[in-house]
Amino acid sequence: MTNPPEIHPSFPQPEDPSQVIWRYMDGEKFRWLLEHQRLFMPTADNLGDPLEGSTPPGEIEWWKREAENATSEEVRATIIHNRHFIASLSEKFRNQYYVSCWHMNGHENYSMWRCYTNTEESVAIRTTYSELRTALPAQVFMGSIRYIDYSIDRLPFGNMFEHIMHKDNYYRYEAEVRAVVALPPTNAFGLDEFLVDHFNLADDENFRVYAPQLDVRKLIQGIVLHPKVSDDFAVEVRDLCSARGLPEPELSRGTKKPVY
Repeated sequence: MTNPPEIHPSFPQPEDPSQVIWRYMDGEKFRWLLEHQRLFMPTADNLGDPLEGSTPPGEIEWWKREAENATSEEVRATIIHNRHFIASLSEKFRNQYYVSCWHMNGHENYSMWRCYTNTEESVAIRTTYSELRTALPAQVFMGSIRYIDYSIDRLPFGNMFEHIMHKDNYYRYEAEVRAVVALPPTNAFGLDEFLVDHFNLADDENFRVYAPQLDVRKLIQGIVLHPKVSDDFAVEVRDLCSARGLPEPELSRGTKKPVY
């Protein structure tokens, strides 16, 4: 019997677990999801954001002030050591977190198309927070990103997950829900089970992925086509959905022309 997922304090839960969430993706990633029935979770250092999981400047400035106000040279040296140690640790952990990012919103969002798809051959899949949580293994944590002012604010102290579960206010529009799993250190912490779903890209051994199996028919509750979708891609997605027992794809609210 599978253990229920742990509620970790670094992963705030939504008030309503039936909240709708979205994943905007290019057609290639959508095909991969359907073909392999796995959720693609790369390490944080491969998400494309060099600041992902980093220490906020406000946090660093706090440590500097603490060092300046230290009551002795010994205390100052300890503070400086701790500051460098935590910053170094957060950097090293970036390739130990495996992440999947989702957008929490009751409706399709035009900005997400622009930010997270690179082609008009794209889709947005719709599900709910609770459905994604149910689909993932118990060792995967899941929660809402907390947004702070990175220039002045500190992270909560005491857990390295806080680095991966906070982002700057600049990204608040993302309304992000994040699924995260950390590389287990030993078999006692589930390493063998984790490695069953762990892969390296054939052409880049530094690109590592955790890809747990899931039932896409249970997970996917709706599929929306890119606002500028071509007729050919619309037909392809419709046929894929029909063959796999998925909902018929919907037109985007921003579509300006008839499609197929």
